[in-house]
Amino acid sequence: MVERDENGYLLKIVSNFPYHPWWRLTAQLAEGFRDKKKTGLVSSVGIYTPKFGLGSLENPKMVGRGDVHAGIMNPPVTAKMAMEGKGPFKERVGELRAIARFPEPDYIFWLVAEELGISSMEELAKLKPPLVLVSGRIGPTGPDTLTWTVEEVMKYYGFSYQDIESWGGKVLFPGPAVVGVPLVRSGQANAIFQEGVHSIIWEQLAEARPLRCLGLSRGVVDYMKETYGFDEAIIPKGRLKGIEQDLLTLDYGGWLLACREDLPEELAYLLAKVSTDQRDAIAAPFKDRPKHLQSLEIPLTPQLLCSKCMIPLHKGAERYYREIGCL
Repeated sequence: MVERDENGYLLKIVSNFPYHPWWRLTAQLAEGFRDKKKTGLVSSVGIYTPKFGLGSLENPKMVGRGDVHAGIMNPPVTAKMAMEGKGPFKERVGELRAIARFPEPDYIFWLVAEELGISSMEELAKLKPPLVLVSGRIGPTGPDTLTWTVEEVMKYYGFSYQDIESWGGKVLFPGPAVVGVPLVRSGQANAIFQEGVHSIIWEQLAEARPLRCLGLSRGVVDYMKETYGFDEAIIPKGRLKGIEQDLLTLDYGGWLLACREDLPEELAYLLAKVSTDQRDAIAAPFKDRPKHLQSLEIPLTPQLLCSKCMIPLHKGAERYYREIGCL
C-alpha cells in the first residue's frame, strides 16, 4: 500500500548510493515530479539506498516486501530470477512488474593476465593456476548478482571460488569495476571477471598490462539463457588491446525500473510517463561520449524504455506506452 497525505502519494524509490549512475537517474525521475500541474498525484519522492549496498540483490527484495514502491534492478533478468526464487534469490520476492528499462549496453569481461598463459575457461579449469581473481561483492545476505553469475559460469566449467583458493590463489570481492580494475592494473590481482564495460578504465588497464580476454562457450551461454533467462552478447574484436576476434559472453545490460504488481495503476502510468518525459535529461551526461563509453543507448526513445524488460509491464505502464503508440 502506498501512503498518501492530503496532497498525493508519498513515493519511495530504491536506487544506489549518491556516486552511482542509478542515483543520478532516479534524481532525474524525482525532478520530473516537480511540475504539479503534470504530476499532481505525487506529494513527495524519496530516493533510498539499497540494503547492505547490494543493489542488484537487495533492491528486488525491498520492492517485493513493500519497503519501497519501485526500484532499479540490473540486469533485468535479476527481476525475473527474484520473482521465481532462482539464482542468488533463496525465495520468491512476489510479483514484480516493469515500468521502464533504461537501455544500458553492458556485458561481462573475462580477463586474465597474459603471463598466466591461459587462453580459455576450459584451460583455466585444467591448469589450475595461482589466480588472484577480482569479482564483485558479497554481503551478509550473499553475493550480488554479478558475483553469483560469475561463479555459476565457473561451475559450468568445473570450478568455483573455493577451488581457486585451493589452487593457491585468492578471490577478491571489492565491489564494482571502478574499484576492482585498479587492483589488476596495480598488480594486486591477475584476473578480473566483471561487468561495467562502458568506462575508460578498461582501456587504461589493457594498455598498462597485457591481458587475454576469454570467451564463453556456446554451451554455458545457452545454459544461462535456458536456466535463468540471461541474454548473450558479443565482445567485439578490438574492443580492448589484445582482443583479436569476436568473443561470446553474457549480456549484463539494462537498468530496469520495476514495482510490485499491486502498485496503483495511476501511479505506474505516471512513473512511465515521467520516465519518458525525463529521458533526454537522463541521457544527457552520456551523449557526448564515444559510443562504446556511453552508459545508455542514445537516442533514448520511448520504444527502448518499454522493450526487453524480461518481466511483464505493469498495467498502468502498459496503458501509457499504448497511448503513445509504442506497443
